[in-house]
Amino acid sequence: MFTNWKTTLGGTGAILGAAASLATMFSKGQVDGTMLMTDLGIIGAGIASLFAKDHDVKGGTVRQ
Repeated sequence: MFTNWKTTLGGTGAILGAAASLATMFSKGQVDGTMLMTDLGIIGAGIASLFAKDHDVKGGTVRQ
C-alpha cells in the first residue's frame, strides 16, 4: 500500500473530490443516482490507485 507518492496523491485527490461531491449532494438533499454511481466509481478507482505502483518503480514481479 502507498508504494509511490504519485499514485497515492492521485488516489487521495480522487477520493477526497468524490467524497466532497457526495457530501454536497446529500447535504442539499438532491441525490442524483447517476452522480452517486459516478462518485462511488471514482472512490473505487482512487482506492485502487493507493495500491498501484508507477511505471518507473522496480520490483514486485516474481516468476512462477
